[in-house]
Formats: sequence, C-alpha cells, structure tokens
Amino acid sequence: MSQSARRTVHIVEYLAEAGPSRLSSIASSLTLNKTTAFRFLSALVGMGWVHQDPSTRVYGLSPKVLEVGSMVLDRMEIRKEVRPHLERLAELTSETSHLGVLDGLEMVYIDKVEGRQAVSMASRVGARGACHSTALGKVLLAARTEEEWARYAEEVGLARRTDRTVVDSKRFREELKRVRRRGYAVDNVENEDGIRCVAAPVRDHTGAVVAAMSVSGWTVSMTPDRLPELIPVVTAQADRASAALGSRDGAASGMIGPAVLP
Repeated sequence: MSQSARRTVHIVEYLAEAGPSRLSSIASSLTLNKTTAFRFLSALVGMGWVHQDPSTRVYGLSPKVLEVGSMVLDRMEIRKEVRPHLERLAELTSETSHLGVLDGLEMVYIDKVEGRQAVSMASRVGARGACHSTALGKVLLAARTEEEWARYAEEVGLARRTDRTVVDSKRFREELKRVRRRGYAVDNVENEDGIRCVAAPVRDHTGAVVAAMSVSGWTVSMTPDRLPELIPVVTAQADRASAALGSRDGAASGMIGPAVLP
C-alpha cells in the first residue's frame, strides 16, 4: 500500500478510535508533521469523510462513515439471506445465477453460483457492469426515478457493447418502463456476445428494490424459446428471496407477461 493510502487510512482509524481531535493531537499521535496531517485531513474533508467544527477547529468523522458501514452490513445481510435462493435458481435452471446491487450508477455483482453447463461464466463477485446493457442493471435502474434514468444516460452514457445494445435514449426509457411494468428484465445478448440473461428484483421489508437476481448462460442453452420457462422460475426465486428479507410484496407478482426481447 502506498504511503499516502496508509496515512489516509490511519487518520480515519485514529478518529474512529479517539473521537473528535485537534490537528496537533492527530499529527503527534500518528507521527506526522502538522503540514502533512493538515493536507490529508483537508482531502478527507473535501471528500466528505471528515468534518471540522468551524469554531473549535476540531476534526471528526462525518456521518458518511456510518452510511458506508451501514451499506456494507446491509449487503452482507442481503447476500446471506438470498444465497439459498440463488443456489436454488442455479439448480433449477442449470445456468449460472447472480446477485447484484446498485452502487451509484453502476451495477455490482455481490454473489454468484455456477450452473452445470460445460462452459462457465467469466463474471466475478465484485465486478461492475453497465445498467443499460445487463438484465440485473435494468432491474435495479428501473426501480429508480425517471430523473435518474436521464442522469444515467447523460453521465454514464449508453455505450454499445454488442450490436444488440440499446443505445437510443428513447428506447432506453421505454425498456426501463417495460421492465418496471413486467417485473423482470432480459439481456438479449446486449452486454456480451453469446450471453443471454433474465433478472428480477429483490425487495426488502419496506418494499424497496435493494438487489436483483438473475440467471445467465450461453445462447446455446439460454435460447429465446426457453425464456417463457425461465422467467417464472427467476421471478419466483426473487419473490422467495424478497420474503426472506421481510417483503410482503412479490418481486414481480401479477406483472409477468409474454417474454419480450429488446
């Protein structure tokens, strides 16, 4: 780890243990000169991790630390509760199942269960994916406001991943509306050549979409003809995962229509 990274982490750890402190105390305890300590503290203040009382000049950790810690705990709990249903999904379909969450405007894989197909998927836990071209991402983004859809298109963009990727902003909005209405999403070889995917939302006790689970596979086994069979299986397991998190609302109950490929 670089010296700068170590010093930044040590300052955060010090404030977590010691509580609000003055610059001189921080510098002395961490064996830093005041100029160096001030530089790192200023960077942390600018990033929102540390705040400084304007009257006392005392530094302390900001609520952002609690927010990040809470998100980590929530995701660990989601992964633990959903894992049996993710395993069941892979067992029922023989395809690879994934669990994803939204981090800012990106989808992140937080769990994966390999299927029984001869060729495994290249996806990995911790990897990030685009929302507009993945079934998991579509489900997660569809649960957000239309203002956030517009922000995604503007800030992230609708990059072409394959020749089937939806790159037109109007079609993108229509696709997300369809996902929201039907309660599932399909990645029809839009993110990676040769890969098709179906995903459904996972809800918590408040009914909010906190994750999405999917089944993915090569087009040799994940054929369009299999979609009417796979969609109810995915949504059913997502419903069970949602129930495990305390949701009383089905992930897609009453919203499943004919399979629609983008």
